[in-house]
Amino acid sequence: MRQILSVYIMGVLLMILVFLSVGQIASAQELRDPMQPPALALRKFRAAKWAVQAKPAKPQATKPKAKPLQLTSILFSAERKVAIIDNQMLALGDSIKGAKLVRLTRESARLVRRGKIIDLSLESELTAIRKRAVKSDL
Repeated sequence: MRQILSVYIMGVLLMILVFLSVGQIASAQELRDPMQPPALALRKFRAAKWAVQAKPAKPQATKPKAKPLQLTSILFSAERKVAIIDNQMLALGDSIKGAKLVRLTRESARLVRRGKIIDLSLESELTAIRKRAVKSDL
């Protein structure tokens, strides 16, 4: 009889401990952060945040930066006038990348693209040396 009574008391004590621990867990979940805004304000904030994020962003079409035209050399004589721009030979009236060659001198080329003038020149060390040599011969 003592064994039954001790098992019964142990069972009751165990059940009391379980109920107490469940009560403590429940009360711990009920504790709230005092700095947290009210539930209504949180719902409004989240709704506004999702509304902003839900709008599809307009894709920004970015044009790749066009590399400027580079005048490499000019073949200039009485019979022909040819400019080499971006490794392509152009005579007067020819076009490259939408720009038309309209004027050619011994040291420069003028192109026109959509009404805008593009002046290219052979300003390099070689032309500077040539100019000094010609001036010194005079």
